[in-house]
Amino acid sequence: MVFVRIWVLDNDPKSLEFIDINNPSLTCFLARPYFEENNMSKNIIIKFPETQQERSKRTLDDILQAAFDLVDQANPNKFTSRALSARSGYTLSTLCARLGVIENAFLWVIKQGQTRHIETMIQRFRDFDTNLPLQSFIEIMVDNTFKVLEQVNPKVIRYYEECIAKQNAMSSEFYHYVDAMAEPYAETALRNQTNTFRLVSLDEAIFLIRSSQTILERPFVELNPIAGTEVHRKIAVTTLVQMFGK
Repeated sequence: MVFVRIWVLDNDPKSLEFIDINNPSLTCFLARPYFEENNMSKNIIIKFPETQQERSKRTLDDILQAAFDLVDQANPNKFTSRALSARSGYTLSTLCARLGVIENAFLWVIKQGQTRHIETMIQRFRDFDTNLPLQSFIEIMVDNTFKVLEQVNPKVIRYYEECIAKQNAMSSEFYHYVDAMAEPYAETALRNQTNTFRLVSLDEAIFLIRSSQTILERPFVELNPIAGTEVHRKIAVTTLVQMFGK
């Protein structure tokens, strides 16, 4: 099978159709996701007060670098205005002026880490050998996610989730950052030549990716003793192969 991608629905890049050029009757349509039409998926954006002054922009950069240094220590007890002021060298009034909400500096840094992880995973999806089976794909996905989570203090993740929930009236939007992997996964499944990947719509890919994140991440966040163990890995690989496979 050799799939080529064409755009449908008035060249809308969110609505895709893949056609096997060797067998035009075999078409996989990935429709614009229902969740997106209904504004159900929102990627969290950490915003700061706008400024046109270069000096103010440099001040914000300095503050965010100080926040990065504190987050890198992986101790949420230090995610405070006093610690940030001491680390950055700026007064509390300057922090408030540049950040609006002090905790946003720490949330922004944590968000950057999330984004880098997702970008790395997406690139692994795209680089995955089309002649390798789903089992190999899942093992790579599980092992790389475990490797990242083992380097992160679970309390940092919990701090992020609690702050986002508080700011957004208990919204669960913090969970949607993995949605960016849905389309790259669906495309990976389409390209694969082993007949072990189940072809899925974008909507289903989103639900699968979110579910896999629950299986992989939550034991770490909840300080479950099983997190990262061989037992956890076996459960994750077996379950995900069943979820994503034919």
